[in-house]
Amino acid sequence: MMTRLAAAMHGEVSADTVEAYRRAGGVAYQDMTDAEQLRASLAASGAGLWGASPAQASRLLCAWNAFALQTLGDELVEADYRADPRTVGFLPPVTAEQAAAFLGEVEQWSSRARRAADDTTYDITAEVALPVPLPGWVKVEPCPRAHLDAMLAAARAMRGRTEAALADFIRAEPPQGREDAAARLRGRAAEADSVVAYGEALWSPDASGPVHERVENSLRRGIAAYYELGQLLAMPVLTDRPQVSAVPVAARPLPLPGQAGFDQWCLTDAHSRARWQQDPAACRAIETLWRYDPDPAATVAIQSQIDAAVAAGAVAGETSRGPRHYNCCPWSSIYQVRQPVTIAGQQLRPVQEFTFDVSAEEMGEGGEFTRRLLLGPFHPTTKIDYCDPSDRD
Repeated sequence: MMTRLAAAMHGEVSADTVEAYRRAGGVAYQDMTDAEQLRASLAASGAGLWGASPAQASRLLCAWNAFALQTLGDELVEADYRADPRTVGFLPPVTAEQAAAFLGEVEQWSSRARRAADDTTYDITAEVALPVPLPGWVKVEPCPRAHLDAMLAAARAMRGRTEAALADFIRAEPPQGREDAAARLRGRAAEADSVVAYGEALWSPDASGPVHERVENSLRRGIAAYYELGQLLAMPVLTDRPQVSAVPVAARPLPLPGQAGFDQWCLTDAHSRARWQQDPAACRAIETLWRYDPDPAATVAIQSQIDAAVAAGAVAGETSRGPRHYNCCPWSSIYQVRQPVTIAGQQLRPVQEFTFDVSAEEMGEGGEFTRRLLLGPFHPTTKIDYCDPSDRD
């Protein structure tokens, strides 16, 4: 009771979901240990890491990403618990959101690492554009001091692992013609180390606002650099590939309401569409949604872009956990990005999950029509929302 009261006074939220992710993602540490044993054996061979098969390199890369993300999430939670032991089990909303952003992607990387360990034909590059960037940082001013403690601890852990990976990498001479790539990786490691070391030197518990911000920026840059470096060391052939930029999707718009061929269910997840079409309440909700939409052309244009991205293979119509959909009308698919892409003016990064959130619900209280890409991670729920603007309960 006292913990709940203290958490409520501080505006903190339950950490149940984040803790569930932490428990499930704990396997990432064992996956990393197993991957490091593989890396050591490759380093001891004549060809070194350059000679790893696609499956072996995929295992190393996926295990690294899972480890890094799990470490970041764990450190954020533990740093907050240390800062305020009275509210263990609860987190500031920004901490809960940031930890979930990291931990929410661990499962897909761990599952891929384990698949690569058993499937000698597996190649992660056939699924995702690599290297993938770190999930975005939640915007908050100022950054909580506990976050800086967490970032520093995570950066140190990532530095230690990348130093070990680099040592294994340089044990074997690079293949002829790859000497420049090896030098670039050593340079990236030195740059990441210096950025984090600068933040370490600046940091103190009583740092002033400007210093606090400099530390935050340095640690974020260093963590992002380590995250990418770990992928390149796992799969050094990536250093020769040009960086892929997000490009807008061009698409022919779907038919509009009143036009021939219009499908009022065009926004709904294809795997569950038949279920909703048999639900009278869902049918009414879909009809209401289109009736309230002040600009159906804008809605259809975004869905057309999503459909085109799926057709081109830049976006998957389902996630690594299979087909899933949002719980609110119109029950859009939860998509997963494979290649950097821009949809509705929004840049999306590989492995990011998103859904198309379209709703007239807020209009019942004088609000605006909702039309946006909603980013994950998404959590399972049994709740169904028909988003009726006339329902104000």
